[in-house]
Amino acid sequence: MLAGGNATTTDSPRARAAAALDGLLKSRKFLTIRLVLAGPKPRVLGSVMVTASEVRESLAQWNCQAPDAALDAAVALANDLGGPRSQILVLTDHAPPGTEFSGDRIQWWAFGTAQPNLAFVNATRTTHGDADRVLLEVANFSATASASAAYRITSGSNLLRSATLNLEPRARQRLILNLPAGTLAIEATLADDALAADNRVTLLPAVRKRIRVQNALEDVALRALVDKALDSTGLRSSLAAAPELILHNARATPAGTNAWGFRILTDTNNATPHTGPFIVDTAHPLARGLALDGVVWTAGTGAGTNQFGLPIVTAGNTSLLTAQTDALGREQITMHLLADRSTFTATPNWPILFWNLLTWRARETPGLVESNFRLGSEVAVRALTSSAQLTLPNGANRSLTKSAEEFVLEPETTGLHTVTAGASSWQFAVNLLAPEESDLANAKTGKWGEWEKPEETRREYASVLWLFVLGALVVMVTHLFLVTHSKGRV
Repeated sequence: MLAGGNATTTDSPRARAAAALDGLLKSRKFLTIRLVLAGPKPRVLGSVMVTASEVRESLAQWNCQAPDAALDAAVALANDLGGPRSQILVLTDHAPPGTEFSGDRIQWWAFGTAQPNLAFVNATRTTHGDADRVLLEVANFSATASASAAYRITSGSNLLRSATLNLEPRARQRLILNLPAGTLAIEATLADDALAADNRVTLLPAVRKRIRVQNALEDVALRALVDKALDSTGLRSSLAAAPELILHNARATPAGTNAWGFRILTDTNNATPHTGPFIVDTAHPLARGLALDGVVWTAGTGAGTNQFGLPIVTAGNTSLLTAQTDALGREQITMHLLADRSTFTATPNWPILFWNLLTWRARETPGLVESNFRLGSEVAVRALTSSAQLTLPNGANRSLTKSAEEFVLEPETTGLHTVTAGASSWQFAVNLLAPEESDLANAKTGKWGEWEKPEETRREYASVLWLFVLGALVVMVTHLFLVTHSKGRV
């Protein structure tokens, strides 16, 4: 809805739709009016209105800042609000679905223009050793014409790369960039075209949470095997003081610490090799990616009971890996394993298990798990405080409500956001990256549907006018974009 302009200019579909609505309100009298914004989750915009000036004031909040539009849900919400006698108006930039559009309660007005468009449709920045790896994907949304996409990638005042891509109609092309350690936020831009919002991407450095681990295993060979697996994950901190995770052989939980415990029991009495079939709780964080077919897993006394928690990996009735949350909220994991009589430690499952363990532990520490999100994604921030504040890209502040141990939010605009909780703060970037919304090839202008004539409506429903007459306006936006705030961003 912002193609060719923005929320304040008159050449965008959004501006033309607002002007058409204003003209309708001047030409007809509605007893009550409500506005519904169609986004991923439709929502009511303001309260019940009765004058055109109230509608204009509420429309100022219509900034086209959602990556998707749930039309069916928005129409259903409007119908629920207005009841079976309401009149519904859809404002959008494309034709209604299907080949026919009929009915006497809905009008569909579209204000779009079909035009080619180049856009970033994917953008990620991940850890790659001590450096970061960036992947960008550019799409040409023209159905018939090839296009040249000139792009620039910068970090502050430093130009990292500048080149031109040649894309066939409807084609996509990926760019991969390896960034040196310490590279701050980067910005990738395309030359201006029909839609500005999808021509710019900001990517912050990937989150690198390192877990402080104390390896207190008594067996020298087993301790070395575990150290090798831990180091291979890249998630182990070089510091071991004030550990967040303790690996040990004791049957009792380590006292006087807030660390999680990972216990490996190596009793040799009644040692039994297990070759499967193994039952794996694939929904558990520790089990992701484990493939135990063909593995020999030998365990001794103690295996086969659930005294240490709920089973994650079992062989028949024998529990080999269990976990439970203790009274202090710490996770205590127990594994029964005789490493020198098993093949488990010689397979990729071994480092995968410890990568899962450290990743799980990292997710439970304060802060963000990721630093870059798509518009419409849910962002979870773990903090020790009971309150937090979100600073939006425009500088406005918003209080956050805590849910369980996290503050969960759904950003409604692109750009850099900051969450502050007590003395701690974390920054994350939000980018559009919505292929279906960047495709302007099917945008159209036109009007479909008719309402019942006002005099017919008055005669038929005169007996219920004292209850309500509601003109429900569904502001349905297919291309709900935010014009990226490009200037002054890091």
